[in-house]
Amino acid sequence: MSPKLELTRHAELDAQLRGAMCADPRITHALAYGSFTQGTADRFSDLEYWLYLRPDAEFDVRGWLEKLVPVLHFVVNEFGTPTAILPGLLRLELHAVPNTRLAELETWGNEHLYPERMRVKDVDGRLAVALQKLTSKAPPEAEAQATLDRVLNWLTFGLNVLARGERIRAHGLLWWIQGGLLSLAAVQSGQTEYLLNPARLAERRLNAETLRQYAGVTGGIDDLEQVYSAAVDWTLELAGLLGLAVNAELDADLRERARMST
Repeated sequence: MSPKLELTRHAELDAQLRGAMCADPRITHALAYGSFTQGTADRFSDLEYWLYLRPDAEFDVRGWLEKLVPVLHFVVNEFGTPTAILPGLLRLELHAVPNTRLAELETWGNEHLYPERMRVKDVDGRLAVALQKLTSKAPPEAEAQATLDRVLNWLTFGLNVLARGERIRAHGLLWWIQGGLLSLAAVQSGQTEYLLNPARLAERRLNAETLRQYAGVTGGIDDLEQVYSAAVDWTLELAGLLGLAVNAELDADLRERARMST
């Protein structure tokens, strides 16, 4: 199936939602974002929107959606985002906030922004102004040292709880380590077009050796000693390749703990 055909459902639903947003007088500004507006979506992608309402408007996100589409499941996720699951496991995120929060757009990251595709409704031009300010910002920088510093913190935390015998906790902390290492590896390989989400299309962007090393810092509860040892090795290797600072005593302590755990 061609990419164009496999996105037919997304395109039809997007058009339906945009029409409903434009027709609803409570909504003064509406914005689409994410991979669908970036031209990188496939049939597994989400649809994502922000609705900006008149400050005095009452608006029930779930009720509004259920008048338009069959909603199989609805939840406000851990980040406060109202999220619906539609037939075929299509996810739809729909924020709805007072239009007094439009200025917050200026704090967003500005990777892969296409204002003309994103702007759905703009009754007074304020959304266009906010998007223009956002796109005029300098692109995000690869803050490699800050990323490394965070990874070193999570590595230390994880190694300590693993040594205590809290294997489940140590396994959970790997999420932070893996994300930081993926960011550093992307910087080291020059693949920085998704700094805000380094896992995005990682299999297509990163080379086979990087993907092999990433696989080495994943694993199950029974593999934690080997996984943490691999994470220490890769962290310090990336630090050296990128010319980043690591305290010499900390370097030695991490290597020793990793060696003792395997």
